[in-house]
Amino acid sequence: MHTKYDPIIFCQPESLNLDEFIVATYLMKAETSDFLMRAGAVAVEQTTGTWMPVPDETPEVRRKHVGRVIGVFPVPGYEAYAPEGEKSCIVRIAFPWKNIGHQMPELLSTVFGNISMTNNLKLLELEFPKSFTAGFKGPKFGIQGLRKLLNIEERPPVMAMIKPCTGIPVDVIKRQFRQLALAGVDIIKDDELIADPVHAPLEDRIKACVQVVHEVYEETGKKVLYFPNITNRQDIMLQKAKRALELGAEALMLNVHASGYGSLAALAEDSEINVPLLAHPCFAGAMYLGENTGLSSHLVHGKFMRLDGADLVVYNSAYGKVPGMKERYVRVAQALQAPFHDLKPTFPSPCAGIHPGMIPAMMQDLGNDIVIGAGAGMHAHPLGLEAGVKALNQAAEAAMKNIPLSDYAKEHGELKAAIDQWGIYDPHKSIFELTN
Repeated sequence: MHTKYDPIIFCQPESLNLDEFIVATYLMKAETSDFLMRAGAVAVEQTTGTWMPVPDETPEVRRKHVGRVIGVFPVPGYEAYAPEGEKSCIVRIAFPWKNIGHQMPELLSTVFGNISMTNNLKLLELEFPKSFTAGFKGPKFGIQGLRKLLNIEERPPVMAMIKPCTGIPVDVIKRQFRQLALAGVDIIKDDELIADPVHAPLEDRIKACVQVVHEVYEETGKKVLYFPNITNRQDIMLQKAKRALELGAEALMLNVHASGYGSLAALAEDSEINVPLLAHPCFAGAMYLGENTGLSSHLVHGKFMRLDGADLVVYNSAYGKVPGMKERYVRVAQALQAPFHDLKPTFPSPCAGIHPGMIPAMMQDLGNDIVIGAGAGMHAHPLGLEAGVKALNQAAEAAMKNIPLSDYAKEHGELKAAIDQWGIYDPHKSIFELTN
């Protein structure tokens, strides 16, 4: 007897060789009494089907290539009856990854392509088999590789951003870069809003900053890593990347989400580009901030960036100027650091409005394997830029020694001045507690 619930499409996960499938988990909301059929429509739409059956969508094509609904779970778990009106459901769909190949753009086209243009559907999670991730090289350096380059064994590296975001000429950038490098910063990156503007061309910026990197190393023996922003369309981006290396750049930065998925992998998988890569999060909020639409942030900032080869990922912390839940920013770090088949772990750098009073809370959440990134938290320190850098390092030292920040500040003037200015973040009260 024919059934509308085709057992090829609606099946148990145990019936599949999950090494051949990427499993997507969605939050689905609708006024419906049949979430099964709604889920089945998604599975078919994103694989073999159209809005009407077509002759060449044969049973054999479906058997090999259609998406499979392997779980539909009402929330809460209604059994005997469900109320009228809109309801929520968790849906799990397995997609044959050989439909996709080893590439990010077609992955996104499959798991959240046409269906992204519907209401009340959010992609919560993707589970990748090793057979799929084996086609991605992932980070070339990762956490340990970056630590080795910087000669930093345990403490969190400190990263500064050139500020203001744009508008300053190369001579000002060079002066600021030198101040930051001599102050003890480990990493200096361009802002996301400066790539190749008329007032500060990329090549001129790289020449100036690379010169300072060499001068500071000769003067102090300290290694400083500079990440110039090479964001552009992909063909020009690759040209700029190789030109940057010719000019002496030892790392590269990309606004990944604005550049388009696959652009980062084009850099990471190019044998001529053997330097660490920094992924900036700008434009990412368009994909994950919806409660019932879009994708989860740990996919956007975490798994996708790691698959595509980011060695360092900047994203918003739960404590700064960009809103974000603690659980979500921690989940991103886990996606970047936790075992993920054979991919190296990526350095998380929770940023956006960070100052020394937040560092112990962040390290309590994420440990030492973070990059402490700050802009105004250094530049606007009441005792100056050098003191701003010292205060961040002192905050990290206090956290590593398990000494309360207010106690450590008694013998560290730079940290005390920062606390007097901005306070100490209290994760238990979720307030900034100013020290008198």
